[in-house]
Amino acid sequence: INYDNDHDLGQKFVRRNIDLDVGHCSYLVRQGPEPTLILIPGSFNDSFALKEFMDLLDGKMQLVVIELRGHGGSWPPPKGCSIERFSLDVLKVVDAMKLNSFYIGGHSIGGMISLQAAKVRPQSVKGVISIEGWTSHHVVENAFQGQITDTLSPLQRSKNAQLRKRVVGRWSVEEIEEFRTYWKKWDGYDFLNTTDIPILELYGDRGREKPGLDKLRIPARDNVKVQWMENASHNLQIECPREVAQACTDFIKEVEGMG
Repeated sequence: INYDNDHDLGQKFVRRNIDLDVGHCSYLVRQGPEPTLILIPGSFNDSFALKEFMDLLDGKMQLVVIELRGHGGSWPPPKGCSIERFSLDVLKVVDAMKLNSFYIGGHSIGGMISLQAAKVRPQSVKGVISIEGWTSHHVVENAFQGQITDTLSPLQRSKNAQLRKRVVGRWSVEEIEEFRTYWKKWDGYDFLNTTDIPILELYGDRGREKPGLDKLRIPARDNVKVQWMENASHNLQIECPREVAQACTDFIKEVEGMG
């Protein structure tokens, strides 16, 4: 995969790079009027993993897709990193683009990083969309009994494996194992419990009874909305991209209407 000249997302996206302390961060921009939505793909996924979902979003909105270290056009793979460090990488892109206000969201670790970035830069974040971005790593066991891919069809399972291979095919076993430790050191509960920023938490119900907010470690607050996707698991962007795009669009419209 040549990430310098890739057009996997279509001609409307332009790829840019920004230097980090080690290597560089790569991000893609689809120009448009405000509002701006920043999206962060999940672990071992590049921008292409969100393509189907992004194609269903409002075409007028400015989209910025930021790939984590070692993912997509960003290189090399991270070493000694954390959710906090990734959020600072994201905010470095924000500063380079001179974005004063934006929505931010992502899938899985991307959702966690979005919440952390909002914690660091609350004055700029209009809303957060966390797509199965667990408040802590305990949620997957306590709320979902470890079920992550149970509802995937064989075709979706194959697609998920191919998307991961695009990233980890260039990584060592040690790099993969280290990356898996990063989200286990982070907890977003205190932020969820104190922020006034509008937050949308999207979860798949795994085709079974929905767990309570306590199991999700999400406080019951007016500005934090939990929305369920039926008969879906962790990979909502693959299983129900249309429903996820609609939920994001409705959320942004609602917040914009409050302004």
